[in-house]
Amino acid sequence: MKKRYAYILGLLIVLTLGYNSVYFKKLSVVKAAKKENFDFRAYADSIYYKGILKSEKISLTDLSSMMKVNPEPTFEKYGNRLGIGNSAYFMIQSTGKIIDIKDGLYTIADEKNGIIYIDTKYIFGNAIRDASGLVKLTDFKTNSEFNKVSESLNDIIRNEVIPKEISKVKLGDSIRFNGAIKLSKNQNLREKITVIPSQIKLQ
Repeated sequence: MKKRYAYILGLLIVLTLGYNSVYFKKLSVVKAAKKENFDFRAYADSIYYKGILKSEKISLTDLSSMMKVNPEPTFEKYGNRLGIGNSAYFMIQSTGKIIDIKDGLYTIADEKNGIIYIDTKYIFGNAIRDASGLVKLTDFKTNSEFNKVSESLNDIIRNEVIPKEISKVKLGDSIRFNGAIKLSKNQNLREKITVIPSQIKLQ
């Protein structure tokens, strides 16, 4: 009889320890953990070096000419936007001479396109991401995740790429540059254009 009670007591102890050591997480918690482990930095790094730098870009001169003649087809072919609207982002390339530098804003004399501004300081927002056309909202489940791509991409360009590149150029230098611009269908490209840069090089 004593052995039987001892056996039952031992079984209860084992069951109690097992209950306290084994538990099940909710599926939503597991999924959330997987999302948190997604490396947005590595993803943005790949988008920049394997995508943006290697992708074809339209010259600002060609874009200007096509916008004057056929704005609608030009928007559809070269512009990128998330929804329906009169504005779109374009990834362009051009050249020019640095004629002024003030608080991170480079004023460029572009022989064919007039005065262009390159903002090397305030590289924020979704301009680079959207202009690239390489990242789609449907690739992510939430706007928050989608925006994290922009944050990581901007961080790489603003804090790593551009500082190294502008350290090699100075006032009076001729440069070639790539970057994102936002245009509306009825915008005159002779108006003030500010480029969010993705690359700046000595010409």
